[in-house]
Amino acid sequence: MKKLVSIIVGAVLIAVSTASFAATLTSMNKIQVERVFTNQTLVSIGTDNLNGKTIDNTFSMFLDGRGHIWGKMAQQPAGQPQTDQGVYSIAADGIFYITWQHWDDAARLCGHLFETDNAYISVDCSNVFHTAFMKADVLSGNHLNYRNDTDTAPPFGFKYHHQSYYFPGA
Repeated sequence: MKKLVSIIVGAVLIAVSTASFAATLTSMNKIQVERVFTNQTLVSIGTDNLNGKTIDNTFSMFLDGRGHIWGKMAQQPAGQPQTDQGVYSIAADGIFYITWQHWDDAARLCGHLFETDNAYISVDCSNVFHTAFMKADVLSGNHLNYRNDTDTAPPFGFKYHHQSYYFPGA
C-alpha cells in the first residue's frame, strides 16, 4: 500500500511539475509589437508565405512608426516584384494588418506575433505560419537597400542607401 501511495504521489508531482513548466505562447500586444517592430529592420528566416504559398525566401521589412511599411525579398519571387511597400496598423490587442501594393494581391493581411526567447513568430489570423524573425536579426533603424530609382521609392523624404526621395505635398 505504501508503494502504491508513493507511485501515485510521484505521478501527481510529475504531472504538476510538467504542467507548471509547459510553455504557453501568448500573442504580443500593441505596445510590445510597436516596441519591437517600429523603426527597426527585421530579417526573416529563409521561409515566408506569399500569396498563400510557403516559399523559400528571406524577407526583410521596415515599419516607420507612422503606418508605412517597406519590404524586400532576398530573391525576386516568380511573377512578383522583389520590393514592395504598403501600409500597416496594429490593434490594441496586437493583431497587425498589412496591405502591400503588390504582394499578396494587395489584400489586407491580418496576423499575430509571438515572442520566444530567441525569435518573433508571425502567424496569420487563420493560424497559418508566415515567417519568423530571429532576435539577432532585428536591426535598429532602416537597413533596406533600395538600389536605384527603379526600386520602390519610400515616401516622405526617407533616405535609403545614400539616396533621398522627396515627394512634394507629402
